[in-house]
Amino acid sequence: MSEPRPRLPVDGGPVAFVEAYAAAVRPQTIRHGEAYWDFSCNGTPEAQDTIAEVEEWLSDLHADERACAALQRWRADPTGDAAVDRQLDVLWPEYRRSQASETLRKTVIRNSLKVEETCSIFRPELNGERVSNNELDRILVKSSDDAEREAAWKATREIGVRVSDRVVELAQLRNEQARELGFADWFALALDDEEMEADHLDGLLQELRVGSAAPWASVKAELDQEHAALRGKAVDELMPWDYGDRFLQSIPRPDVGTSLDAWFDPTRIKKLAHSYFGGLGLPIAELWDRSDMMPRDTKYPHAFCIGIDNPGDVRVLCNLDASARWMETTLHEFGHALYNARIDPDLPFVLREAAHTFVTEAVAMLFGRMAKKPSWLVDIAEVPEDRAAEAGRNLRIDQLTFARWGLVVTLFERAMYADPTADLNAIWWDLVTELQGLQRPDGWDQPDWASKVHIACYPAYYQYYLLGELLASQLTAAMEAADEPGAFLVELFASGRSLRWDEVVRRSCGEELNSASWLSEFAV
Repeated sequence: MSEPRPRLPVDGGPVAFVEAYAAAVRPQTIRHGEAYWDFSCNGTPEAQDTIAEVEEWLSDLHADERACAALQRWRADPTGDAAVDRQLDVLWPEYRRSQASETLRKTVIRNSLKVEETCSIFRPELNGERVSNNELDRILVKSSDDAEREAAWKATREIGVRVSDRVVELAQLRNEQARELGFADWFALALDDEEMEADHLDGLLQELRVGSAAPWASVKAELDQEHAALRGKAVDELMPWDYGDRFLQSIPRPDVGTSLDAWFDPTRIKKLAHSYFGGLGLPIAELWDRSDMMPRDTKYPHAFCIGIDNPGDVRVLCNLDASARWMETTLHEFGHALYNARIDPDLPFVLREAAHTFVTEAVAMLFGRMAKKPSWLVDIAEVPEDRAAEAGRNLRIDQLTFARWGLVVTLFERAMYADPTADLNAIWWDLVTELQGLQRPDGWDQPDWASKVHIACYPAYYQYYLLGELLASQLTAAMEAADEPGAFLVELFASGRSLRWDEVVRRSCGEELNSASWLSEFAV
């Protein structure tokens, strides 16, 4: 059982409070992280009970009205100690969110975990047999049988049918929680919690939407011709299962003449990741040894990095397959891991996190892109120059593809939280058609949106992938200009969350977060 919730001191001032907070919360967050890891790796049912118990314990701790009121007072009258004042700012959203009614916030916790459990252990069926996500992805990319691809595509939607009603219910509950706290909906609350202004985000998304429209239209026309020839169809006959990716989130290459999969079996993925990061002065041997990299039944089927106790206990989960996609994913996830593992251990516990969700995503994306950059492919992976050059051209296509996809998810979530009772299937397909140029299958009216794990399990998150891509372009330029790229990144990592994200961007890049670098790199 979890320890009783302590009554943290507020009469001794902010310094005593943050010290008491760290002493009480750190053991619980470690316990939560270890249980989450156990469940993700092994599907252990008891681990879910521990996760729920710790999350409810933390929610109760943060529900303390005395502490919440004290935080308000202290933030209005800063101490002048930057580390202390920053901790108060970071803790404020946690306490504010927990001022919602106890029944409501605990219902959200429990229902969220039930959806996540379903998504983690669910395996779809194809032709009456359980299949893995990797197998479905292979069929979508490589099968020349139209009926088989269609069946595989529909199988990727089965999880959405399974959880969609619960996701809608959760959206309504989260909105109720947000409105109790004075926000229009959950999305608005989530942005404010992350120190992100809605107008700033909307401006960046609009720049990305407009700036990528014409380049994407040109690329999509080329892709349509390519896939029509590949599938033996007319362009206007192409269906979503003809593009090789379940969401048109990327453009896998089925042709062995262009695919890089042959260079990236799991053993080589490990070797290349160690070699590359080690060459930057950022060795990953200890991180890899703590990680779980190979697929098996009951294991969470995607990938993530978790800082169980930054910077000392950081782990990565993957499901490696012989593919360039998993090379990219490995570089991406160990980018996250290196960030967490290089945070200054002398920082207060509360500040031992990345500067912002999208900042750590930017670092991960910067590294993930290497798997498609010609110089990396030739120098590190020893891919022939002609294949590497083709991959470089595909990087631009993939970036435009992901940008349009990311806009679909982000704008859909904005609409879903604005009105969870709306016709979400129609909203989804309107966005998919407009932004990606995909054709809705005749008579298809399934909750495809709920089959995207982020919408189901990690609400109001996807916009940070888009901002991460923007910042990755800015960081790439700054890193390439640095005398020692590894040292440049270590300096970024070390500051943890001691600074606001906008100050971190200014210090690292010499400018504000913007779309110009990404647009000039990929949307020309």
